[in-house]
Amino acid sequence: MTMDLAHLKHEFTATLKDRPRGTTANITEHTVIFLDGKEAVGVHLIADPPGFEGRFELDDYFLGDAHEHLTHWFENPEFSSRPDLVAWLDAGMDKSTEL
Repeated sequence: MTMDLAHLKHEFTATLKDRPRGTTANITEHTVIFLDGKEAVGVHLIADPPGFEGRFELDDYFLGDAHEHLTHWFENPEFSSRPDLVAWLDAGMDKSTEL
């Protein structure tokens, strides 16, 4: 499957925009994509609370690194509802605290 970054962002935004807030596209066991406002972004899932870290933009690096997983996802999309993601976002915990 050939995909470029603009197509990837458009597809995830279109796929997630009509779903409830906190819905994720489950790309791998530890990587999901969600809609933050009007933008599709990713986050890594971790075992320790709060359960999320490493929010990231969908970029060319991600596209290249996850291409095989993305191809599989588009063939067999899988979603989850994550109320804990909404709480994490509402608490501002996705924002970097580095100076």
